[in-house]
Amino acid sequence: MRKIIRLPILLLIVLLLTGCSGKKEMQQTQESSGTKIYYIDSKTSKIVSEDYNLEATTIVGKINELLEALRKPPENMLYKNALPEEISIKKTTFTEDGRLTINFDTNYSSLNGIPEVLGRATIVKTLCQISEVEYIEFYVNDQPLMDSNGVVIGLMTEDDFIDSIESETNYQASLYFANREGDGLIEYVTNIYYTGTGTIEELVIKQLINGPTEIGMFPTIPEGTTLLNVTTKEGICYVDFNEKFLEKIPEIKDEIAIYSVVNSLVDLPNRNISKVQFLINGKVEPTYRESFPFNEFFERNLSLIESSK
Repeated sequence: MRKIIRLPILLLIVLLLTGCSGKKEMQQTQESSGTKIYYIDSKTSKIVSEDYNLEATTIVGKINELLEALRKPPENMLYKNALPEEISIKKTTFTEDGRLTINFDTNYSSLNGIPEVLGRATIVKTLCQISEVEYIEFYVNDQPLMDSNGVVIGLMTEDDFIDSIESETNYQASLYFANREGDGLIEYVTNIYYTGTGTIEELVIKQLINGPTEIGMFPTIPEGTTLLNVTTKEGICYVDFNEKFLEKIPEIKDEIAIYSVVNSLVDLPNRNISKVQFLINGKVEPTYRESFPFNEFFERNLSLIESSK
């Protein structure tokens, strides 16, 4: 009787192990056969790619193999590598939450403008093909990479880039500014000129900082406020301002200032933002101004919207 019972159990274990092994091999096969290495075209105007067979099976092995492949000359002589020979990678770090950090040497600072943006895009798009890699961040000589305005680039995904500077697009977004009394929000639908040199979230916040251009709408963000960083992860958009954001604009209620940012970000199409958390100089503050709770995740508040335009 014992032998009769054990045999089906043994067969079941073998089948389960075989099934798991087969599924894993299938995933690896799909990843290997469908991988591409991204390059820059001869005009330095768009991203191009060539097929590549990924052989490594471990996460670290895949990362190292693709980084090495990015350095090799492309088969098409008109394509260019994203990483010049003089730029070295000091270290790469991968964490369990899917974050890959690439720390370049100081020579990376020689890249700027469109070549830097397109080069960064080729690296991110190539490495994000690894299923375990969800976000990538760049460091230069142990310091976070910053853009030309001194804003930290932060975490990046392949969706943060467009494939061509020639395909500049108008991205429709809703910006929320204050009404005359400062106790309600007015929706302003606009087209944001997007060239792929930053994230949509960053461009939206900068337009909020610049203030409205329409009569009857009023700014919600104090003059002198600087966006230090903005990063979206797992549906949460983390917005880091300098201390100027805490200053009060006369007649503007605290919740109006906060939800002008929150509603503008959550309403962005195709960004999958459901909540916003604010930071001031990289830290979560317990209260906004004097008493408004500020250390929580803010969701969209439709009750404050007075009208649309």
